[in-house]
Amino acid sequence: MPGALRRPNVVNLPDGCRASVEAPVTSDGFLDEDFVMDSQAFLCWLADYYHDDLVTLRLIVRMMGMQKPGGVVEATQTRLAELLKVKQSQISRSLKEAGQIGVVVKVKAGAYQLHPRLTLKGGRVPIEPKPGLRSQGSMKVDQLSLLDSIADNEDLPEVFRELRKLPDPEKKPLREDKARARARAAALAARPEEDRTS
Repeated sequence: MPGALRRPNVVNLPDGCRASVEAPVTSDGFLDEDFVMDSQAFLCWLADYYHDDLVTLRLIVRMMGMQKPGGVVEATQTRLAELLKVKQSQISRSLKEAGQIGVVVKVKAGAYQLHPRLTLKGGRVPIEPKPGLRSQGSMKVDQLSLLDSIADNEDLPEVFRELRKLPDPEKKPLREDKARARARAAALAARPEEDRTS
C-alpha cells in the first residue's frame, strides 16, 4: 500500500539449503482467472455437458480423483469398469467420446492423460535414471510447463494438443444409441394406428 511501512520478508534457511521464488501458476484464463485444482468451472461444465450420460460423467470425475502428478491415470478399461460397476464397452465408448473433444487421451496401454487445462494434480514426479546412473531424482510438474510439453508432442491427437474451448452443452449431439432410439420411436409414432397394434 502507498505510504505503508515496507518490511522485507526474511526466511532463514538451514545451512546447505537454497530456495527459489516462483510466480503463481495460472490457467492463462482458459476457464477461470486462476488455476484451481479440479477446476470448479470444469466440474460445472461436466455436469451440464454430460447431464444425459452419467457413465461418462462418473468416469471423468473418477479419473480426476485417480490422477497422479501430471494428470496421468494408470488404469485399464477393465479396472475402470470394475470401479464404476459398468460394462467395459461403456467405458470404451465414454473414453472415445471424451477423447474426441480433447478431455482425455490414451498415452499407452493402461494409461490416460487428462487435459491439464481442465484438471491437473501438480507435484513432483520421479525421473527415470539414465543408464549408468544410480540416483533417481524428481521433477516438479506445474500446469504451464505441462501445457508446453503437450503442445510440442506431435504424437498426441490434434484435438488434445490444441484444446482452447469446450463444446457448448446446449449444442451437444445425442449419443448414437439415444439417437437411434429416438429415430425408432419417431418412426413408430408416424405409422398408422393399425400397424402399431399388429
